[in-house]
Amino acid sequence: MIRFKTSVLLVIISLTFTQCSVSRYSVITDYDRDADFSTYETYYWSDEFQSENNKDPLFYNSLTKKRLKTAIESEMQGRGYVLDAFDPDLLINSRVLVEQKNTQQSNYSYSPYSWYYYPAMPSNTSTQSKQGGVIIELIDKDRRQLVWQGYAPEVLETDTREKQEEIRSAVAMIFSKYEHRNN
Repeated sequence: MIRFKTSVLLVIISLTFTQCSVSRYSVITDYDRDADFSTYETYYWSDEFQSENNKDPLFYNSLTKKRLKTAIESEMQGRGYVLDAFDPDLLINSRVLVEQKNTQQSNYSYSPYSWYYYPAMPSNTSTQSKQGGVIIELIDKDRRQLVWQGYAPEVLETDTREKQEEIRSAVAMIFSKYEHRNN
């Protein structure tokens, strides 16, 4: 009976962690259903990507821009696209969207005798943190029209030591939803 209870508890815990990870790292995409993705062969960076967006230097700075470009370039070349500065079919824009996150937590204070003398007293703590989401946009250069967009919210942390890996993972996660490959 103890093994059964332990097994049920492990299943519940694993389902809880699975649901948390799925909801936290979801990717939202949208695309132009009239666009003919088979005609796109080349890409380059849009002017918006090249411009500085220093609203929050913890998330968007020259290192972040370099890491985004490297990760996006790897994903695009892995799909058969060629970098072309002179006449690209697609322009790529990417940015980090900074999100303020407020977390409320209730804690109960216990003493060894709290069950006997008085009930636990709740104390609420509120913490604020920032998280970054990554947005990648593919723009048809000739039509000057957005043809595909991917967004991964809450994938960048302020206190991580592995920002390069975090950005690479976020970009790979976004491009995992990009179903159009250049053959």
